[in-house]
Amino acid sequence: MNKMLMLFLCCQALNPCEQDIYDAISQDWQSVPVKFCMQGIEAISTPVLDVLPPAGLYLFDKKDIARTGMAAFIGDCVVVLSLKMLVNRERPAGETSRLDSSFPSGHTAFAFTQAVVYSHYNPRLRIPLFVYATVVGFSRVYLGKHYPTDVLGGAVLGLAVGFLAVRFTY
Repeated sequence: MNKMLMLFLCCQALNPCEQDIYDAISQDWQSVPVKFCMQGIEAISTPVLDVLPPAGLYLFDKKDIARTGMAAFIGDCVVVLSLKMLVNRERPAGETSRLDSSFPSGHTAFAFTQAVVYSHYNPRLRIPLFVYATVVGFSRVYLGKHYPTDVLGGAVLGLAVGFLAVRFTY
């Protein structure tokens, strides 16, 4: 967790550049069809829904994949919420609470974790899963919910949790 905090602090040094990127994506690139699509991505990528794939896999007797998926889900919950409590970065819109703070992006972390875990068991899904995770991250900035470094931190965190879940449950 120390490395993640260091990453956050280093990213803060890029704040003026980050603000320009955030403004370009969340304000200048707006269009009704893209916003509608990004809102759909936001709805289906809600971290709470990430418990559904392991539950479904368990019901269809894919217990090894379900175990890894559930371990990854729990790992994400613990690490994401701990970092949100520790860092407590204000969201771009200004509102914040410790459990709902901006860094790291939970949506992004969970999406990248899922991409790692499920592509490990089905390599043919690797490209679609990582494209999905990347679009989830982009949607967080596009919709004005997170700064780019929140998304970057979420992606790195998600990759790490996914690889650890696979490593320790496979």
